[in-house]
Amino acid sequence: MRAGDETAHARALLLDARCPACAEPLGPRSLFGAAPCSWCDAPIDARLTGVTLATDVQGRGRRQLIGIAVAVGLAHLLLGWVPLIGALVLLVAAAWIRVGILQPTTAMLSPRRRVLTRWTARLVMAAALAVTVILTEALTLIPVLGLPAKAVIGAGEVAIAAWAVTVYVHWQLRREAASRPIASWEWVVLVLCFAGLVASVILLALAFAALASAFDAALGWLS
Repeated sequence: MRAGDETAHARALLLDARCPACAEPLGPRSLFGAAPCSWCDAPIDARLTGVTLATDVQGRGRRQLIGIAVAVGLAHLLLGWVPLIGALVLLVAAAWIRVGILQPTTAMLSPRRRVLTRWTARLVMAAALAVTVILTEALTLIPVLGLPAKAVIGAGEVAIAAWAVTVYVHWQLRREAASRPIASWEWVVLVLCFAGLVASVILLALAFAALASAFDAALGWLS
């Protein structure tokens, strides 16, 4: 294998937090420190780890972010006229963000930072999802203009939420690479995110009640 191919192969494996030599999982000390692979004891090329690896992961996250936003917009445009389908699309998008961005990236972090990062990101996504569902489902009641508006708002809000989660996760990844400790205010942010989620869920319940009432009124008027 040529040197360029070997480097590309090593970078691809490191992006998945795997050893370039044996393809076994690597821990944070190997990805962001000087520790060798704990499985085969092979040294890890320092030029491909640390801040360089964090930058590569960030680039991958940006590409996934664009794909998520486009997919949500198209799904809303094609299926947004069906009530609650938009909510299902947003749930799928949230799962995509979790599986495609959050899980593989946070797997590179140390245990405490991983727990903090995952829960903060999950709460932010859940709160954003609730707010987006409220707005998009309310637009179902607006004929003609509601459909493109749902597509734009759904794609936009998912893109913003995914961007926020991606930026936050990559910020934590860079802190891990720089060996910076977790600050106490980061735990405060986690608590505030939980409070925001509770408020969003309450608003979501009220919005669905109002939407159901509006549909009943519309059906009564048509009959």
